[in-house]
Amino acid sequence: MQKKKINKVLIIAVALIWGVVIYKFAAPYFLTNDVVVTADALVNPPKIFLRKKDTFNLNIPNRDPFLGKTMSKRKPKVFVSSKPEKKSRSKTVVSKNWPRIEYLGFIKSKESTSRLGLLRVNGVLKRVRNGADIQGVKVKSISLDKITLQFQKDVKDFKKAN
Repeated sequence: MQKKKINKVLIIAVALIWGVVIYKFAAPYFLTNDVVVTADALVNPPKIFLRKKDTFNLNIPNRDPFLGKTMSKRKPKVFVSSKPEKKSRSKTVVSKNWPRIEYLGFIKSKESTSRLGLLRVNGVLKRVRNGADIQGVKVKSISLDKITLQFQKDVKDFKKAN
């Protein structure tokens, strides 16, 4: 008598569990969620909140942690092309507006004395050094909080974006 009651309770429990599983699987196909789009949602895009990024210095050890030997610094090879550069004829320069520029910061390693600046020019991320030329904009100097750029004969300072 006791076994029959336990079997009935277990059969009911198994049926309930399978019912929930089938409902979870089949409900998205039969139930519809109507979404109402208002004019405010079309006109005003959602605001995106960006977190301020943390900056830090990387200390690269000179010693191999597994062998205990010190590593020598490798100098990059410089390739010189044997072809002479083509000289372009100077054309009349038409005054243009500055491209949209955002200074994001710089990176400097221990070994190198030059800084590598991070710029966003017209929405494209670029890495630049002093004297680099990007879309007609020449980099004059890179510092901690600003970068000095020259476009045609106009020189401007751009402060670091937060």
